[in-house]
Amino acid sequence: MPAGASVAFALIRVPRGEARPSEARFRAALQQDRARLHHPDPAVPTDVEIAGPYAITIDGSELDEYVVWER
Repeated sequence: MPAGASVAFALIRVPRGEARPSEARFRAALQQDRARLHHPDPAVPTDVEIAGPYAITIDGSELDEYVVWER
């Protein structure tokens, strides 16, 4: 995998105004993405990048969405 390439990617949605998910929850979401894609754990520690919250509405539910990836 090229240097700087994304290893795992996930979206986490919480009810609008709820506290930001913990670092552990972000890392668990990335682990689930790797498992779903049948990717091995990275051989070296990765940096976790987090963007958000972004206010979204899905089926009338107001949510905050966070985007998390590792590189």
